[in-house]
Amino acid sequence: MAAPIFELRLRRLLRACGLVLAVAGGAVAQAAAPGEAAALGAVFHGFAHDTLYAVSFEGRTGIAVGDFGLVIESADGGANWQRQSRAPTDRALLTVVRKGGRCLAGGQEGLLFYADDCRDWHKATTPTAARIMAIDVGADGSACAVGGFGTVLKSADAGKSWQALKVDWGKFAPEGAEPHLYAVHVEPSGSVVVAGEFELVLRSEDGGQSWKVVHQGKRSLFGLTAAANGDLYAVGQEGLILKEAQGRWTELPSGTRSILTSVWARADGKVVAAGVYTVLYSADGGSSWRADTSALATRGWHQAIAATPSTNGVAEVVLVGSAGAVLRVER
Repeated sequence: MAAPIFELRLRRLLRACGLVLAVAGGAVAQAAAPGEAAALGAVFHGFAHDTLYAVSFEGRTGIAVGDFGLVIESADGGANWQRQSRAPTDRALLTVVRKGGRCLAGGQEGLLFYADDCRDWHKATTPTAARIMAIDVGADGSACAVGGFGTVLKSADAGKSWQALKVDWGKFAPEGAEPHLYAVHVEPSGSVVVAGEFELVLRSEDGGQSWKVVHQGKRSLFGLTAAANGDLYAVGQEGLILKEAQGRWTELPSGTRSILTSVWARADGKVVAAGVYTVLYSADGGSSWRADTSALATRGWHQAIAATPSTNGVAEVVLVGSAGAVLRVER
């Protein structure tokens, strides 16, 4: 069976950078105590060749996307999922966001789609053929998308059309290389944060007209999230976990060298990070981590994390990934 698109993309990227794919050893963070209940439960499985790359919730309504235009949706906080019968494309969808009852999705070949009801999909006008890796929507409804070869796009009409934002990569990347960008976050203030290769984290406070480096290193960053208190977390190669609090970026001791692809955080310090055969939990803002050693955690690729409030106010955290699986953190 062919390797997942994400695995192939990572291997090509790592070979190009002269790096090693360090996943064989799995997570080495502190394991759960003997007899402790499993943290993950499976709520949906696709076919063996399916991969879900992204998931987004608005309230208790969720949507996830993946290979061959796969779209699944949930109306009960991620407890149950159904496939949408009408796929927007037969290409891989790598990112999705739901906000204001509307959905935006993007993927291979610069494809971007919008749906006013998250079901009736329409192809958007885009200025790129590069893969779209991530999308986020701001409080004013404007959207930002990032992707391959330094692609940064902006939409002012709810994702129906997009314009390319020019970034002078000669200022930020080695030899002016156009880094792949894997993550984007639009802050309530309208500031945009993007992350990707070379451990680059860039911030724009003027709608993408100008950018400044707020962090830089050697490894690639694949996931980015913000807690309600404004703290930012980013994850990537070699078990890399970064945290920004009060304007300062700090590397956190993850205890693993596995590739981490996604992260979710809450203002009270609860954090979940996941990736290749690895799921990590923190209850203290990332100061310490516990590795989930269950079969569900260690036998699959976990591509994305999202959360929804349950009826009693407790966040229900959902992971999606290889084999089209949807997992829920049960405690």
